[in-house]
Amino acid sequence: MKLSDLLVYNEIWIQCHDNPDPDTIGSGFALYLYYKAMNHNVRLFYSGKNMITKTNLLIMKDMLNIPLEYISPEKARVTETEGLLLTVDCQYGAGNVTKIGAKHVATIDHHPMESGIGENLRICPELGSCATLVWKMLCEEKFPVSENKAMGTALYYGLYTDTNQFSELFGSEDLDMRDALVIDHKIMQKLRKTNLSLRELEVAGIAMKNYFYNAQHRYAIIKTLPCDSNVLGLIADFLMQVGEVDLCVVYNEVDDGYKLSVRSCTREVNSNELAAYLTRDIGTGGGHYEKAGGFISKRLFYSRYRKMDTEEYFKICLSEYCESFELIDDQTYEFPEGKDIKKYIHIDRPTIVVRPESFLDIGSKVTLRWGKYITDLEIVHDEYWALERGGYIQRFPRNVFNSFFEPTDEEFPDKYSDVPGLPTVRSWNDGRVYSIAGYAVVCRDKGPLKARGMKLTRNVKLFPEWGDGRYIPGYTGDYLMMSEKDKTIFIEPGNFFETNYVPDEE
Repeated sequence: MKLSDLLVYNEIWIQCHDNPDPDTIGSGFALYLYYKAMNHNVRLFYSGKNMITKTNLLIMKDMLNIPLEYISPEKARVTETEGLLLTVDCQYGAGNVTKIGAKHVATIDHHPMESGIGENLRICPELGSCATLVWKMLCEEKFPVSENKAMGTALYYGLYTDTNQFSELFGSEDLDMRDALVIDHKIMQKLRKTNLSLRELEVAGIAMKNYFYNAQHRYAIIKTLPCDSNVLGLIADFLMQVGEVDLCVVYNEVDDGYKLSVRSCTREVNSNELAAYLTRDIGTGGGHYEKAGGFISKRLFYSRYRKMDTEEYFKICLSEYCESFELIDDQTYEFPEGKDIKKYIHIDRPTIVVRPESFLDIGSKVTLRWGKYITDLEIVHDEYWALERGGYIQRFPRNVFNSFFEPTDEEFPDKYSDVPGLPTVRSWNDGRVYSIAGYAVVCRDKGPLKARGMKLTRNVKLFPEWGDGRYIPGYTGDYLMMSEKDKTIFIEPGNFFETNYVPDEE
């Protein structure tokens, strides 16, 4: 569904979810401005038991001139639109949105599918905010978002709050929007300072008295009373200052599910990966190595786990996760021998490689993005990045690169991997975004790449000899490999291995 598909309806009612937050308001406001610009009759509203009273939302509404109306539940029951009802950051018929009578329904949302009601649906749960989805759809229509600071500020604030002040960003499109929007910095400064109320400060204090702690795996779990996601992040960040705690999950219940913040201060646990693990099949989760967040759908949770208590679920999942990986240190690991170890040859195919110091200063910090692959790193001397077709990036020191690859004059393949486009690199110093297309070269294997390997029967975390101390995950069905040339240990995803390696018959 595209925004222009809905222009067939002259009257469009845009509904935010009950107990609105900045994401639903900002997303709804941007849609309101778009359809107003298309000369349509537009109405922006919300319902539910409670009118907006939070200071930051009132400031947002007032300073950005957002024409958000309130319809009481009693009035909603007897209200019906003849045109289109467009629910934003929520789904028609779901538990967090009061039902309004409508002959035609459309939905724009970033939560997992709930009701599936409506002729037109655009649901993208991989995004960190609904604001990102709305911005993406506006860009598809070539709408000049950058010319409207109020719209840009509303979308920016929606992403800011839904990702705990950007510490729990889900993907590259969220970052792309954050970097592209033109905002009113004075208004954002005011909004940033009103995120926490005295009541929420009290909620945080009560929550921290009622924690669960697992001494074996050094994790903590806290459930809070209803509050904004930034309060979850505040509590989680505080827990990371406790010496006995290496990772934590802080969560609370919202109308249609559970929001959670995940933190880790140990190299053995990537918060982004853990958040995805906790929300697999029942929600969405992601973020960065040390900080991440997620959402679990109530409907999906209870259909899968019936009446299991949520705290019990997190206890089981965290313990399972901590026990599900074997840790492998490249410098001390002895590659096994035996019948399960076989010899393979890598099929020579073009590999795109870039030397980042050719366009970035050594020591500078950047964010590298390619599809769902997002990482913050520091530019180091004589390091190379190889783009793997599975959608991830391998980092090599010069000596390893020289052992495996040699540059060619070949042009980039039209379709290199399942991930569209090539990676971008954003400099922390000046905010400039580089496409590696102008700096990368196509390389080939330097002679036949031979390796021994075995199919993994359990998950592993490989800490390579080079890199920044973070691990490379390998899952059941992937392959643990060791180069015959220099004994380097690496992991190949199962689907990538099966199309890029053949048995070595020698």
